[in-house]
Amino acid sequence: MTDTTVISLQFKDDQYKKVKELADSHGVSVTQYMRDAVLKRVADEEDYAAAMANLNASHGKTVYRTEIRKRLGLS
Repeated sequence: MTDTTVISLQFKDDQYKKVKELADSHGVSVTQYMRDAVLKRVADEEDYAAAMANLNASHGKTVYRTEIRKRLGLS
């Protein structure tokens, strides 16, 4: 069995109802819906941090899309 951590969240009833409705509309449990939402946020934060690191490393210099395609042999 893999290592897991169980957490507990508290929502006001109206907040939980909104989450439940969304989970139902996606055909998943509330637990799965919340897990997916949190993990998506984590991935977004990691992507943002990587993009900022790349931007800082480039000292703000940008490259046009056409140049990237050319460098990758896609033009």
